[in-house]
Amino acid sequence: MDRLLVLLLLFTTSITICTSFVNNHNHPNNPIYSSTRSSSSKNNAFGGGSTSILTKSNGRQSSSWWKDIPTRGGGGDRGSTRINSSSSSFSSSSSNNDESTKQLTRDFFTIAIPAFLQLAAEPLASLVDTAYLGRLGPEVLGGAGVAISAQYAVSKLYNDPLLRTSISLVASEEGKARGNASDEGGVEKAKKDLSVAVSSALLLALVVGVVQLVIYACLASGIINFMGVTQQSPMFHSALSYLRMRAFGTPAATLWLVTNGIFRGLGDTRTPLIYALAFTSMNAILDPLFIFTFNFGASGAALGTLIAQYIALVPLLFALNRRVAVDIVGQFSQLKVAMGAYMKAGGYVLFRTLGKVLAYSVCAREAALLGPIAAAAYNLTFQLGFATTQICEAVAVAVQTLLAREIATDDQSTTAVNKAKNVRHLINSSILVGGAVALSLSGVTFLKRDSVLKGLTSSVDVRKVSMRIFPAVLVTQVMKGFAYPVNGIIMGGLDWKFTMIAMWAANFICVGMLKLFGDAMTLNKIWWALAAFMGTQVITGIIRFQSKTGVWKLLKADEK
Repeated sequence: MDRLLVLLLLFTTSITICTSFVNNHNHPNNPIYSSTRSSSSKNNAFGGGSTSILTKSNGRQSSSWWKDIPTRGGGGDRGSTRINSSSSSFSSSSSNNDESTKQLTRDFFTIAIPAFLQLAAEPLASLVDTAYLGRLGPEVLGGAGVAISAQYAVSKLYNDPLLRTSISLVASEEGKARGNASDEGGVEKAKKDLSVAVSSALLLALVVGVVQLVIYACLASGIINFMGVTQQSPMFHSALSYLRMRAFGTPAATLWLVTNGIFRGLGDTRTPLIYALAFTSMNAILDPLFIFTFNFGASGAALGTLIAQYIALVPLLFALNRRVAVDIVGQFSQLKVAMGAYMKAGGYVLFRTLGKVLAYSVCAREAALLGPIAAAAYNLTFQLGFATTQICEAVAVAVQTLLAREIATDDQSTTAVNKAKNVRHLINSSILVGGAVALSLSGVTFLKRDSVLKGLTSSVDVRKVSMRIFPAVLVTQVMKGFAYPVNGIIMGGLDWKFTMIAMWAANFICVGMLKLFGDAMTLNKIWWALAAFMGTQVITGIIRFQSKTGVWKLLKADEK
């Protein structure tokens, strides 16, 4: 137990060092960091002390990113000369597009690396819960696993739409601000629209968090029963106590998630990383205190997690307010339009998430029906797979942010061909990086599977069952690693309706396979159904943007 805590603290320390390295080596053209460095005026666009996206310079509206980013069509502060010759113009356009794709690559990794580190750290909270609860026996671990699956199902249904839409819509607003950088009136409007968009997202997050709290508090027992664990099951008490305790943390969890989404939409993944490390470290310290010292068992793990998240959330919200003025009361009458945009996009993502949640819930329920050992093995491998390939979401975050920004930017100096090339560059790069990361992590996990499983549970039976299903688990995780960037691409294009359709197609295939297995159900078959679930998302997503229809018709310009 002590070795696990030491390893976790060493891990978070190493991530902090890496974060410092990334921060010190950020490219000066990065919009968020350069804006933060250059905006020192107390009287900025968002009110006292908050950092402005755009700053005044020499009596005209500009911004650090507007001045520093290489111009795409020859205009801008760098004084490029208008060239009338068609051949020279083509050469200039090609050169500027090369610079543009290089800048996108730099921005991609500036966003992705801190997000990668955060997404590597955050799942450790669940792994810490799993590791500690694994010492209490398969009944406690299996019960907590059922509760985690149930909580994940309900929370994902509400939280996923907020997270996905906040990233794309905030990034889109920032893209519009870039396009209006030379228009003083447009700049002020963009600042106001961004503040309204952020305030609306936080208001929705608070409401959704409270709704979840009421659902868990009133329906916890029924939810656990629906997951296949009755009151006669030895897992029931642990599952119920864990879920009820986690209920009190749902407002913080929802606000935490959406605030992260807003920062991601702004292209700043370093700030939430700092507070995610604080949350993970506090969780690792508080968990054994409540589980073992106070003998709270499964509910102690939930209590340690929720306290750590509340403590980390408060300074994160203050950091956001310094970046963008959050004014829910003062702007309440203006939030209607922004709320409408969130509700429209969120409606599609809500139904998309429902398909995703149902697939996961059916799989978790089938595993629970196989008994405590199988349920514990499923929970352990699910959390392990979540921890490894969740890191691939960093790629999805980067491509979703940059695509939404790139498509929304109405820069007159950018030709349709150059925009198409930029979008294609982001698509290809994200799929390549996501696949490489997933393959690497899954390969390392497979090679170290014995030591990994021993570190997560002391039950020999659970380890044996987990070992038998490992190949199917890792295939699923590889497919999940490709699915993350593909889904990020679709959402970056604000292609909300299609992402809903694709998810339900994946749901039908996964649940259909489970129904075909029928009474001959095994954990191995459950994981192969999940692999098909992920693979379907990858295939349908690639077909969508390769069709060059809808929002993706802009890619046709690259054919000319």
